[in-house]
Formats: sequence, structure tokens, C-alpha cells
Amino acid sequence: MRWAEIVMLILAAASGCGGDARVDLSAADGIRAAAGQMELTLREYHQEVSRYDDSRESAVIAAFVTRVRKDNEDEAALDKHSTEFQTAMSRIRGDREVEYTRQSAARDNVSVLRELAGGLERLGIESLSLQDEVKRYLSGRLDAKHRAEAAARQRGGNP
Repeated sequence: MRWAEIVMLILAAASGCGGDARVDLSAADGIRAAAGQMELTLREYHQEVSRYDDSRESAVIAAFVTRVRKDNEDEAALDKHSTEFQTAMSRIRGDREVEYTRQSAARDNVSVLRELAGGLERLGIESLSLQDEVKRYLSGRLDAKHRAEAAARQRGGNP
């Protein structure tokens, strides 16, 4: 069982096992809104991190070019600058990979929230149907009781 299903079962139990459609549907709306806000935040964060990484990359390249121009006659210095450049670029790539992994996991969480909201909506709709059936049953029983009482009164009997 996936953790989303477990969370959905817990929420269903907390809301009366899906017995109150308004609670289920309201919870679904709230979770869906939270997922949308989370998705927007993730997109903005990713854009910000990408701009930062791009500026870091540009700064590393500019520093490398400056060092190469300054030390173009010194082979040992050029080797050192090349190694430092490769290290700096590797760190930036590593940071991008970490950010991508985190964003991917967060997107999965958004998907889980949307799935959870859909499950709560289904519970709400199913409980609406059940409530409607119960209402129809009880209404029918009450109508039958009222008709029987009215018929008994007409006959002069005790209802």
C-alpha cells in the first residue's frame, strides 16, 4: 500500500469515514489548493536556483578566462586553473543534480496530494450518494407511516 493510500485512509477515518460529503469535498478542495500553491512555489524556486547557477557558471567562466589571459605563458598555472575550473563546474553540475532530484521528489508529492484530493472527492461523492439513498429510504418510510396514520384516522381508528 502506497503512503498516499494510507494518508487517505487516515483522513477518511478522521472525517467520519467519508460519511460527511461536505467535509470530504472541502478537504479535497483544500488539499488541491495546497498542491497548486506548492507547485507554484516549486516552479519559482527552480527558476531562482537556475538563475543563481547560471550566474555562478558565468562567474567561474569569466574568472577562468581572466586567469588564462594572465598566465598564458605559465604551463603549471594553466594546468592549475584548468583543474580548478573543472572542479568548480563539477560542483555546479552536482548542485543542479541535487536540485533536480529535490524538485522531482517535490513534484511527486504534489501528484500525491492531487491523487489524495481526488480520492477525497470520490469519497464525498460516494457518501452523497449514500446519504441520498438514506434520505429517500427514510422519506419513503415516513411518507408510508403518515399515509397509514391518515388512513387510520379516516377510518376512525387510533393512529
